[in-house]
Amino acid sequence: MVDPITLEVLRCKLEAVAGDGSRTIIRTAISPLVAEAGDCSCTIYSPDGELVVGGGAVQIHFHVGCNGIKAIRQRHGETLAPGDIFFVNDPYNGGGLHAQDIFIHMPVFDGHQLVAWVGASAHMMDMGGMVPGSFSTAATEAYQEALRLPPVRLSRAGVEQDDVWNILRNNIRMATTIEMDMRSLISGANVTRSEVERIVADYGAGEFSEAISELSRLTEEEVRRRISELEPGTYRATSWAEWSEEIYRIPCELTVEQDRLIFDFSGASPQSTHFFNSKPYVLTSLIGVQLAPYLAKGLPLNEGLFRSFEIRCDPGSVLDAQLPAPIGGPHLGVGQTAMEVALRALNLAIAASPDSKSRANMAGPSSASSLAVVTLSGQGLDGNPIGWLMTEGALTAASAGHDRDGLQTTYQLVGSGILEIVDVEVLESWYPIRFHSRELRKGAIGAGTFCAGRPMSARFTVDGASELSMGITSNRETIPIAGVNGGLPGATSKLSVERAGSAPDPLDFNHDAIRLLEGDTVNIDVGNGGGWGDPLRRDFALVTDEVERGLLPEDEARRVFGVVPGDSDASDKLRERLRLERLAEAEPAPRPLEWNDRLRGMAEGAGLPLSPEVDQKGSVAVASRSGAALAISPAPWTDGCPRLRHSSDASKRVDLILYLDPKTGDYLAVDVAPAGEPCSFAVRPQRWLAEAQS
Repeated sequence: MVDPITLEVLRCKLEAVAGDGSRTIIRTAISPLVAEAGDCSCTIYSPDGELVVGGGAVQIHFHVGCNGIKAIRQRHGETLAPGDIFFVNDPYNGGGLHAQDIFIHMPVFDGHQLVAWVGASAHMMDMGGMVPGSFSTAATEAYQEALRLPPVRLSRAGVEQDDVWNILRNNIRMATTIEMDMRSLISGANVTRSEVERIVADYGAGEFSEAISELSRLTEEEVRRRISELEPGTYRATSWAEWSEEIYRIPCELTVEQDRLIFDFSGASPQSTHFFNSKPYVLTSLIGVQLAPYLAKGLPLNEGLFRSFEIRCDPGSVLDAQLPAPIGGPHLGVGQTAMEVALRALNLAIAASPDSKSRANMAGPSSASSLAVVTLSGQGLDGNPIGWLMTEGALTAASAGHDRDGLQTTYQLVGSGILEIVDVEVLESWYPIRFHSRELRKGAIGAGTFCAGRPMSARFTVDGASELSMGITSNRETIPIAGVNGGLPGATSKLSVERAGSAPDPLDFNHDAIRLLEGDTVNIDVGNGGGWGDPLRRDFALVTDEVERGLLPEDEARRVFGVVPGDSDASDKLRERLRLERLAEAEPAPRPLEWNDRLRGMAEGAGLPLSPEVDQKGSVAVASRSGAALAISPAPWTDGCPRLRHSSDASKRVDLILYLDPKTGDYLAVDVAPAGEPCSFAVRPQRWLAEAQS
């Protein structure tokens, strides 16, 4: 048994050496995406391929690398040797998030005993295929996409395998730059491998093995204890991924069962002919990293967390695609939407759980599905072919929390962001573009009592190249991310081009080979997450401040927040009038309730939270602020809410359904769904259902 002090010292050492590996990658990489933005990771795994500890900003790389090690052991397990270096990038055969996020895996030996693995990953600016950058919106099967390799050796027992390197060089654009970035991964992995070997020598292979196993066991035990604080039951959320006119349904039913979580995505749309099909191992990594700040705060991010939950997907669905479905971006629109509905369902469970310490972190879902992937290619400033990815399009902004605004230009409030933004001077020195602005997006977007953060708004001109080719892949073109507890949805993403001084011409998403000429100007407005709470309850001073700073037009301050800048008394009167207008315009509740003696008898006992701003009193759901009766168990609490229906600002195909407190006119929930879809959320703790049977 490893004593606790030794265990903690060893954990800190391993975290430090994984961090050293990621910093080595950044110092030795070439492309700005890795060297400046830090799109990389370096991770330590057990001999069986379980996550021990990760280093670097891209935490979603950490667990997804387990997939590659297990594939290597299956294919090459009998021939592993010191000095082996493996390459893998195929999501169908041991890869990571997608083909451009290559993994370099190294076995770590103590003599002849395999004691660990080191995996290093980063986004490569090209991995071949139909288009520069390898995000092909026209591909309809995996064989048309990037070069995909199962686990193969780049080095065998310390000897480089020239044939494999030559295959890569022969199939990749900008091969010299890509090879240098690949070698930076080898450098980072080597640094970490040598340090792990030293640690094993100091502690002994037996104690090291016992320690890394114990770290995961302790994490799992504590995470399961925290899960047991959640109210048992089922919690459902649904959202939709987009591909131009096509809409893909992503439902999630979370079951909280004693000390484990089950995220069931059954019923998701069938796999598509577009590159954003996903796989369960990708969802596991995306969801696990998002669960960590809620359920593993202060704990090591290791395999123990991932053992505490289960992912269920239908084979052949868009979340568990089968060959030959294209799979160039399984972590983008579909994968990120699945992560968001999973976290939305988790927050519904937390909101219904009075004893959960995670209540301090309740927030809207990640806004990662709003990012806009913009790639450009053409002739560089030095006359050679070049291609790159605009990180500006990744700078969405977080949904709001229950007690604070969302963060600007990063996709999650609970936890941390991923990438650093590359300096304008670096981009302009590498690429033939000139920036006019990079600023926070303006308007009442993601409005609420607490507002979502503001995403990036960027504007640049082609300068130094006669022609460039641009590709756009994005998701939130018409369906925004929903708010929570009456908060309004976020903004959708928008892109446009100004040609030869003309007015901005909107650009459709999911297209390759968009021709840009010198002097053309591109505008990128990234979407964001949703707000928390009714916007009419936002602090008057906060609204006024945003108006004064030029971030919020006065007419939107009045219409959305009910604020007359500089006049708090007039604002109070306007807000009360707007609430009354809501009630006057709303459809009646499907099953309205009025308090009477029988209903009061059913509502005996102390109130327990059922949903944000909704309590359970006996078998009656009650609006927390007004005391209005909303529903009788087991009916949904929304049954007693009058409702307003509006089309989304982005599309008449998308409905906003606003559920009102029948007494005050406050928004209790605002749903976002394609026209005709049923309510996208449901809260069914066991204690609520049990009241119907008592």
